[in-house]
Amino acid sequence: MFSFAFSWGYRVNKKNNYRYVGAVALVLSANTANANLLAFQGLYASALEEQAAISNQQVYDELKAQGCTDTQGSAQTGCDGGTFRVWSGVRELVHTANELNNTVGGSTLYSLDSDFEGLGFALRWTAGEEFSTQESLSDGFVNGQLSGLSTRITALRRGVKSFSLTSNYYPDIFLSTDVEFSMNESIGGGASADPVFSPWGGFLNATYTWGDQDASDYEDAFDFTGSSYSGGVDYRLNPTWVIGAVMGYSEQDIAFDANKSIVEGTVDMAAYSLMPFVLYQTDSIFVSFSMGYQQAEFTTERYIRYPSFNPNVANTDTIATSDNDAHISTVSSSIGYSFKPSPAVSIEPYVSINYQHTSIDEYTEQDIKNQGFAFTVEKQNIESLESVWGFRAQSIVNVGWGVLVPYIDAQHYTEHITDDHKIDAVYADANDSLSNASQFSLATNGAELSYETYGVGLSAVIRGTTYTTGSGAAGGIQVYLSYSTIRNIKDYTQQVIAGGARYEF
Repeated sequence: MFSFAFSWGYRVNKKNNYRYVGAVALVLSANTANANLLAFQGLYASALEEQAAISNQQVYDELKAQGCTDTQGSAQTGCDGGTFRVWSGVRELVHTANELNNTVGGSTLYSLDSDFEGLGFALRWTAGEEFSTQESLSDGFVNGQLSGLSTRITALRRGVKSFSLTSNYYPDIFLSTDVEFSMNESIGGGASADPVFSPWGGFLNATYTWGDQDASDYEDAFDFTGSSYSGGVDYRLNPTWVIGAVMGYSEQDIAFDANKSIVEGTVDMAAYSLMPFVLYQTDSIFVSFSMGYQQAEFTTERYIRYPSFNPNVANTDTIATSDNDAHISTVSSSIGYSFKPSPAVSIEPYVSINYQHTSIDEYTEQDIKNQGFAFTVEKQNIESLESVWGFRAQSIVNVGWGVLVPYIDAQHYTEHITDDHKIDAVYADANDSLSNASQFSLATNGAELSYETYGVGLSAVIRGTTYTTGSGAAGGIQVYLSYSTIRNIKDYTQQVIAGGARYEF
């Protein structure tokens, strides 16, 4: 026998407009006595709700086969403890679908008595799509560290001759990084002597990041802010070779935006980084290479909150919390060429290759009210290989107290590993009772195939090197300030303000 089910309601889209939606389902009801969240496949509002319906239905079917019943009001033999808590939650969803679908023989005792929209909302609350933000935070941290390293290397290349050729003994001599003089030439001597430079430099950088992501079929809307700090040392072996290391620390916070999507919650990250590097440069060519290790620590609060209109069924209102780590390895290399349309202007095309391997450890949430909604999330391994085509233009401005180097920078990123990334999770309280078929296999937005970044900044040598008898050169100070933004990542925006200083010793 066939039956029709119709439900209507409203949903708020991401522009906060209301639109009416309806769902019509044609089902073979005589043989669906045990369910059906699956009766509405193809009619849910998003792919995420579709996946949550499939997974919750599978959990219901498996636990029912093991002895859980539609009428039990408390734990009993064959369906006790954590298993009963999970059963209670998925049973409410299935009974709601039974009621909406008028399923013959399907129990509606623990239905939420909600409309079809309410069922979809409840499914999304249970889905756990918030887990995908950990990958986003890890990527953002690594990209920030690589960007900071790039800025540091650029500053080294811009600043070395200004440091070495600008001294407190000769305060009126400010030579651009792109004008090749030796010290003797600068003060009227011969051209055979090499410039004097300070080999050691220490630096400190700070960045502030903010942005947002709109809701998609697979991921929720959120806003984020963060601050990062990095510092380190570099040592100039000679005029062409520099080695150094960057150490970084970052704190970032994500807050899910319930005005743009359904869920609420937060994800906080504290991350650490160590990134040694080497730089080779001549007057026109530069090559850099770095390897790094990063560790990120996440603290997540995931709200599960939806109403019941059945007086015999309580509202669902709990929080699943978790703490877990990610380990990230990076390799990055760049090569570029600098040419000079004029003595005070240089243009630099360059290309970079960035490889990243991220491992997010398995972890288990804690449901603070023991309502059975906590997940065990399996370990994740994620790889990324990006090529970057960049263009930088800068000019030299000689002022009375230093050398200013304003610049613009544009980069085009292409991702070469495009495998789909899914997050596998299972209800933690019933993990031992469920098969792999009951996992929530959560799709993500996946890697963006290409995007761009644009930046402007100002670097300055504000104090030249002081030459001292017998101990070489020291005391040069260089500072920078920059702004950059990411473009052409769907539903995502990010902006960064960065600043830093380097001191020669």
